[in-house]
Amino acid sequence: MRLDALAQRVGGDLVGDPGIEVHQVVPPEEARPGSVVVLTDLRRLPEVEAARVPVILACDAPATHLPAIRVGNVRLALALAIRALIPPTAPPAGIHPTCVIGSRARIGEGAFLGPCAVIGDDVTIGERAQIHAQAVIEHGVQIGPECVLHAHATIRHGCALGARVVIQSGTVIGSDGFGYAQDAGRRHVAIPQVGRVVIGDDVEIGANVTVDRGMLGATRIGRGTKLDNLIHIAHNVQIGEDVAIAAAVFIAGSTRIGNRVLIAGLVGINGHIEIGDDVVVMGDTGVQYDVPAGSIVAGHPAWPRMSERRAQAARRRLPDMVRHLRELEQRVRRLEGG
Repeated sequence: MRLDALAQRVGGDLVGDPGIEVHQVVPPEEARPGSVVVLTDLRRLPEVEAARVPVILACDAPATHLPAIRVGNVRLALALAIRALIPPTAPPAGIHPTCVIGSRARIGEGAFLGPCAVIGDDVTIGERAQIHAQAVIEHGVQIGPECVLHAHATIRHGCALGARVVIQSGTVIGSDGFGYAQDAGRRHVAIPQVGRVVIGDDVEIGANVTVDRGMLGATRIGRGTKLDNLIHIAHNVQIGEDVAIAAAVFIAGSTRIGNRVLIAGLVGINGHIEIGDDVVVMGDTGVQYDVPAGSIVAGHPAWPRMSERRAQAARRRLPDMVRHLRELEQRVRRLEGG
């Protein structure tokens, strides 16, 4: 691809030879002719300059003699450049002979069903969907067009996926929620989980994630939401649109999460609470109570981030404060004794 065409694809301004051909995006240490570097760390600019390859960098980055595409959002430019130069590939349409397909299943035009995939009764699979090896889709599931289910993904009965949903390996959508009642002898009696999971368009879910079906009604994940690996979403949780959740997050049942919420890794969220739109939850936080829209919270329990930072700073001073307090106690005792 010519450099001027790449500049147009990433929405940047080109300074330098527009006719240079580039074929791949590489990190600075792998820079070589035919490649382009998207510079997210300006400290590495001299390294790229020594390699003499084109660079994509921020509008306010230092001047460089290299052919450069200057952009307002470097991370977005990275995503767009990779999409332009390394487009995703899809397997050829068709159904592998080892697939097991139930009765009344409807397979859309251009779909791919890989080796040993299992498709239950009354399943609908949209056009150009990819169902990879040993994926399991139980009865009554709806899979939208252009979805991708990677190997060993499982979609339990009655669940629905919108268009262009990506499910990574080992993830289970629609497992039974954790719901029990105790009888007179304090024995646990399972409450049937008869709801389902509904996932909106353009959702991406990482590997080894579990999303429990609703006890009654649905567990929902809104359009454009992205989930990292190793996340648990309990029954009847409602997640809004364009939410991003990092790994090792656990969300208890019936909690509601608004739109555009960002949740960092290693977070626990209590059940039956509400997290408003545009909230940011910092890593290693325990959210026990409702969080108002637009808040940034951290700590155990979660509270405003700046309050948590001040508390952390105070905790670091505790040993010195204890020592000073003991010295003051000793002085008081001497004065009282005198």
